[in-house]
Amino acid sequence: MDKGIRIAIIDNGINELFLKKGIEKSIAIDENGICIADTKDIDQQQFQHGTNCAMILEKYCSDCQLISIRILDENGKGAIKSIYPALKWCYKNEVRLVNLSLGTVDFRDCEKLRCLINKYVTKGMIIIAATANSGFVSYPASFTNVIGVATTDSPLDYCKDYMQMGIDTVVPSVHTIKVCDTELNTSLSNSYAAPYISALIANKLKEDSTFEIKKLKTYASEQSQLRIVKGIFEPDWVYRAYVLGIRTISRAKYYFETVVGKFEEVQEEIDTIIAFSMSDLEKLQVGNKNLIYIGKEDIHKINVQGFFWSRKTRQQQIVNNHYRGNGLDVPVVILAIETAIDSFYILTELKKAFADGGYNAYTIGMEPECVLYGLEYMPEPVTDHEAWKKFIESQVFYKQSDLVIWCVPLEDRDKFLKVYSDCDVEISLCNEGENILAKFSFEGGKVEKKISQLIDRKDVEEIYHTIETKLTEDEDG
Repeated sequence: MDKGIRIAIIDNGINELFLKKGIEKSIAIDENGICIADTKDIDQQQFQHGTNCAMILEKYCSDCQLISIRILDENGKGAIKSIYPALKWCYKNEVRLVNLSLGTVDFRDCEKLRCLINKYVTKGMIIIAATANSGFVSYPASFTNVIGVATTDSPLDYCKDYMQMGIDTVVPSVHTIKVCDTELNTSLSNSYAAPYISALIANKLKEDSTFEIKKLKTYASEQSQLRIVKGIFEPDWVYRAYVLGIRTISRAKYYFETVVGKFEEVQEEIDTIIAFSMSDLEKLQVGNKNLIYIGKEDIHKINVQGFFWSRKTRQQQIVNNHYRGNGLDVPVVILAIETAIDSFYILTELKKAFADGGYNAYTIGMEPECVLYGLEYMPEPVTDHEAWKKFIESQVFYKQSDLVIWCVPLEDRDKFLKVYSDCDVEISLCNEGENILAKFSFEGGKVEKKISQLIDRKDVEEIYHTIETKLTEDEDG
C-alpha cells in the first residue's frame, strides 16, 4: 500500500509540527456531537497526550497516515459520548484502524459502548484501546472484540489477573521520541502502550489486509511480554445473531439484535450463531461466524474461526483465576426463584433498577442462557466452593461492583445457601395462587409481600427498594 495504513487517533488532538510527515486530517467533535475541522492551536495545550501517541505510531510504522479526532480537552478530560460521532466518522471515511488511549471505568457506560463497538467491529473496524491506569476493568479495552493493551512494569500488582480484565497484550509504554531535536521518553502509562500495538497491527495489515479482529488479537497476544491466557472470551461481542433451537421463553430482551429466516438467506446479515444443541448446530456451516453454544455437549469437532463461548469457557476462567483477596467486602443477595417464574426478566430488570439507583450490581444466574441478556453465568459450585468464590471476588473487585445478586433455583435453595451462608439478604419467589409470594429474610427480621404473577417493572422496583432500604440501613447503622 503506497500511502500506508490510515489510523485515527481519537484523543486530545495532535501537534503535527512534532511529526515528520504531519497528519492527513484533523477534526474535532463539538459540544453538539458534530464533526468539524479542528482549528485549535495544539501548541497551547498543556497535555500533549495525543501528540505523544502519534509520535509513537510514527516511530514504529513510519508510513502510516494519521488522522486526529479530538474529543478530549487540554487536560485529557472529555465526555465518553463523543466516541459515538468519532467512530461514525471513521466508518464513513473508511478508516479501519483506530487507536483509543482512553476509556471509562463507569459501569453505566458499558452497555451503550458495547452496542456501538459491536456495530463497527462487525463492519470491519479494528480498535486498539488502553486499559485504565487505575487497574480496574475499563471500557472499551475489556471488550472481546477490542484489542486491550496494558504496559509492562506496571506499579499495580495485577499482572496475573489480566485475563479477568480483557487485556490481550502487555507491551512497553516508555518510548524514546524526539521533540524539537531533543530526545524524550514517554511516561510509564497504558496510554502509550496502545499506540505501540497499533503500529504493529498497522504493519501486519500492510502484509495482509484480510486479517480480521480475532487473528489480530492473537497476533497482539504473541507480542506480549507477559503470558496471556488465550481463547477465553466473554460473550459480549454480538451485534446480530441467528438463534437455533428451543430457548427459554422470557420477556427479557437479548442485549443484541436477532435475525430470522433461512440461514442461507440471512447469513450475510449476522455475525454470530447461537445454538442450544448439537443436532441444530450440525445442520449449519459455522464458517467465519462467531459462536455461542448453550448446550451441554462437547463441541470440539465444530470448526469455529470466529469468537467462541460455551459453558466450558466460564469454567476455564474460574480455573485460570489467580486473584487472591480477603473475601467479599460488598453485600450478597441470594435470590431463590421457583422454576416456573421468569428469572431472566427479574434479573435484567433488577440489575437496571440498581443501575438507575447508581449501584453496580454483579448479577449472577446459573443457566448459561444468562449471557444472552448481559448477565453473568456461573456454573454450579459442586465441589470447590473456594475457587468459585475467589472468582466472584476477583470479578467484583476489578469491575468495582457494589453488591452481588446471585439467583438460584428455589428447590435447591438450602444447598446453595451453604456457599454464602452469611449472605446479607435472602429472597425467595414462589407462585401462590394468582400471585407471587416474595419472602425477604435478613438479620433482624423477615418481610413478605405479594406481587402479581405477571411480574412487571413496578414489582421488580419494589423488590429493589426493599433490598436497597435494608442495605443502606445497615450501612448507616
